[in-house]
Amino acid sequence: MLLLSAVATAGNARDSASAFDGASVNVILAGHITAKCSVGGGGTISLGELVGDKQATARFDVGCNVPFEMVFRSASGGIAHATKPQGEGPYTGMVPYRLGVTVPALSPLPTQLHADFTSNQMVAGASLNSGDAIAAGGGEIRLQTEMTQGRDLLAGQYVDSIMIVINPRV
Repeated sequence: MLLLSAVATAGNARDSASAFDGASVNVILAGHITAKCSVGGGGTISLGELVGDKQATARFDVGCNVPFEMVFRSASGGIAHATKPQGEGPYTGMVPYRLGVTVPALSPLPTQLHADFTSNQMVAGASLNSGDAIAAGGGEIRLQTEMTQGRDLLAGQYVDSIMIVINPRV
């Protein structure tokens, strides 16, 4: 908010026909900026043959002009077999993973927000809180599978869906 005041006094008035003993005007300027948060991008990451520990990275768009919270949710709690996520016999149908998140931010100086989650933590929703910072560009996720020791995987297609929700904190 900006407050502007103007004062005219008799010493400033040079017109002898009129005399001022004092006057003032207050002008108040006000405005509003609406809170905006958005997240975008997405797509498919193909990990190929799920042998050993696999790594993948992906960028996503994020913009938020107020502090925010990002919630990451995994649909399956791991990369799950398309038809038999519980596995069958001695074969498992789930590949757990870790997800690392980095988001550039301003608070007021540039900083990086970081978080790491397991795929199991993301079933209920795992969150990254920006504190007092605002988003300053695109984020990155880093995925690393954690192969199940001592158990082989059931043959077939595996999939998981990660949802990212951004909530402004006004």
